[in-house]
Amino acid sequence: MRPPPAVFSDTDGGSSTTVDGEEEEGGECGSRGSLAPAAIPIPAEQARQWRDLFWLFVFVIHLLAFGSFLFVCGMNRFGKPDRLNIDRFTNITAEAPAAGGGDLPRMELTETFWPLYGVAGAVGTALAWAWLVLMGSPTRQMMKVSVHILTTYLAVISVLCFWGEHFFWGVAFAVGAALQFLYVMSVIDRFPFTMLVLQKAVKMVRDLPEVMRVAYAFLFVMLCWMVLWSFGVSGIIASSLDESIRWWLLVIFSVSLFWTGAVLCNTVHVIVSGMVFLVLIHGDRRSTSMPPKPLLKSLRFAVTTSFGSICYGSLFTAAIRTLRWEIRGIRSKIGSNECLLCCVDFLFHLVETLVRFFNKYAYVQIAVNGKGFNHSARDAWELFQSTGIEALIAYDCSGAVLLMGIILGGLVTGTCSGVWTWFRKSEEVLMVGSTAILMGMVLVGFAVVVVEGAVTSIYICYAEDPSLIQRWDAEFFHQMSEALHQRLQYRSARAHHTIMSNRFDQQSESPPF
Repeated sequence: MRPPPAVFSDTDGGSSTTVDGEEEEGGECGSRGSLAPAAIPIPAEQARQWRDLFWLFVFVIHLLAFGSFLFVCGMNRFGKPDRLNIDRFTNITAEAPAAGGGDLPRMELTETFWPLYGVAGAVGTALAWAWLVLMGSPTRQMMKVSVHILTTYLAVISVLCFWGEHFFWGVAFAVGAALQFLYVMSVIDRFPFTMLVLQKAVKMVRDLPEVMRVAYAFLFVMLCWMVLWSFGVSGIIASSLDESIRWWLLVIFSVSLFWTGAVLCNTVHVIVSGMVFLVLIHGDRRSTSMPPKPLLKSLRFAVTTSFGSICYGSLFTAAIRTLRWEIRGIRSKIGSNECLLCCVDFLFHLVETLVRFFNKYAYVQIAVNGKGFNHSARDAWELFQSTGIEALIAYDCSGAVLLMGIILGGLVTGTCSGVWTWFRKSEEVLMVGSTAILMGMVLVGFAVVVVEGAVTSIYICYAEDPSLIQRWDAEFFHQMSEALHQRLQYRSARAHHTIMSNRFDQQSESPPF
């Protein structure tokens, strides 16, 4: 039997989440040791070590620097043009054009565009609130709708962009619609199992109302930052800068918003993962073996000693995870084109190597053991590979389905802001609409990450000890075990077929005697 994991240990010296030995391929998942909740030791209170401090400092400095610059940009055009006399540094306040000749300088103000971003914040918040409040059966229907309607929505926006003669954005949305359609077609057979996992994750979260309150609190914090962010971005759009410079500034500040939103979302992820892991380990949230005030302890760790690890992981995990889904979908649909298959396989193995060090399951280890991000990600992936659970995770598309819901929420938010902008300032529709899409995605992400945290914890607990899931939901345990058994058999058969094909090719190419 593996030694039990350190549950909410305050030290970093808790037992590793890797297993001691490899299981035989195709073996039963229930052969791993059983872990009785009464036998789990609760370590003594000790101080955790701060992890990934460099990225914590980078994130804090980034917030201070970008926040100050946003405030200056917004104030420069608030109430009157060039309030802070910044335009003298940009060579824009040159001589006024002669009467009847040349273009008049821009006289737009921050408050012209700030209400447009207010619409984006309101719509995004409403969608996130509806997601959290209606979590249950309606939410599962929302997940299905987001999967099937996203392609159509992207295609319609592409047509509108072409109609408005915005060819770059039209092509971008058309490519997005095509990739979305290809991905859905490549994994549509996995959706029944994916919806099962999401249904059980929703069930777990609904039994923990305190984590919903945490999500609301962090959503409010994000809204406060978005007030300042949209204020500064409105000042940039209203400024007299050249259009290309304004676009580059919007890109930079959009990356900043994405990172800030990802950090806050992943902080919620850590808190939710820690709570769900504790409930599964101890059997019930009212168990006497539960540590005192687990939510407050998880929150304290997430915003202090583990915050640097969250900032670090938030930079890379989303992009790498999305790239992995797309490559897996394309790889599964490639036929006998050996050249293309070789290129995709190279990218696949490269991304798989990155996933080993940047995966969302690291946040569970961060919540429970307080390790650094790379250490947590590596331990989680080694645990999955050594127990065979990686085959089940690769089959599950819950992360992709949740991402589709986030993208759809962002598109709805951007559409609402874009429509109003069209009637107010039609020439600025793309600037306002594209940034409003990002705002909506970040806000809806706070609702989605609650379910994602439960999904990651379920897989970690299933890999640690399947009896934890069996005790929580016996029917779900049998369904997961059956799916895992089928995936291991499929991989074994595919590996055998590949070996036999290679041997046949070698025999065919060998010269006759």
